[in-house]
Order: sequence, then structure tokens, then C-alpha cells
Amino acid sequence: MFFYDDFIKKIEKTKVQYKPLKKYTLEGKKMIVWLGTGVPLILIGALQGYIGYTKNYSIPYIGIAALLLFLGFKHLKNLFKYKIILDCENKRILGQGLNLSFDEIDTCTMKEGVVGKGNRLQVIIRIVTIDKREIIIPLIMGNKIDFICTLKDELKGKFSIIKG
Repeated sequence: MFFYDDFIKKIEKTKVQYKPLKKYTLEGKKMIVWLGTGVPLILIGALQGYIGYTKNYSIPYIGIAALLLFLGFKHLKNLFKYKIILDCENKRILGQGLNLSFDEIDTCTMKEGVVGKGNRLQVIIRIVTIDKREIIIPLIMGNKIDFICTLKDELKGKFSIIKG
């Protein structure tokens, strides 16, 4: 794929500046998509709740309102909660339910793959730990190149790039 080959070339050219703590949040496109779905769901849910309230507490309207509000707030929570931290001083990857030491990593590979039930190819990091646990991190954060280059510098021989 053309995009992936260019991405690899950018990684090879990039030099990383050392910082003891690097934080990576969601990329701009994903933020817009999650905001663009979360906020309308909340507004529609509020409208449904108001209609249910004015129609003498109509159960179907209030049920739909509760569902839409739940989904809208879940989108916003995911938007603001997403964060991956590379702690280069303590040699750890933190965030998204992950607290992994660099010493526990057996291999780390960057490749193109499909995550979950989706059918879209995207760049992912596949980490295999010493105890044979597999962790897949999709690169949906901003500043992907800095993230990859920092991991590459910290993991040295354990990091590899699979060219597709």
C-alpha cells in the first residue's frame, strides 16, 4: 500500500528528541468523528426525553432518550479518556488499561492489519510479552511517527517493521 510505504520512509528519516514522558492523544480526524456522533446523540436523546416528559411520561420516548444519552456520553467519554503514555525514564507504556514495562516485551512489530471486526487496513503495533500475551495497539493517536520512533529507540533489537 502506498500510504504504508511512505509512512515507513518517514519513520526511517525521523530523529526523536528525548523526553522522559511523552503523551499521545487521539488524532484530529477521530476526535471530529467521535464528537460528531456523540454530541448529536446527546441532543437527540435530550429532545426525546423532553417529548416523553411532555406526553405524560411516555415510556417508549424516555427509553429511547436513555439509550441515546448513554451512547452519546459513552462516545464523549472515549474521546476524552484516550491517552497512551510512553514513560522513557521508568521504561513503561501506560494507558488504555495497559501498564507494561519495556523489559516484559519479547517482540514489538509494526505492520498493517485489521483490528477487531473491522475490514479496514490500518497501521498497528503488535506487542508480544515474555509470558506470550499479545497486545495490539492501533495507531489512532496524533503524532504517530514520534510514537513509533520513540518505541524503536527504546526497544532497539526487539522492534521490527514488517513491510507490506
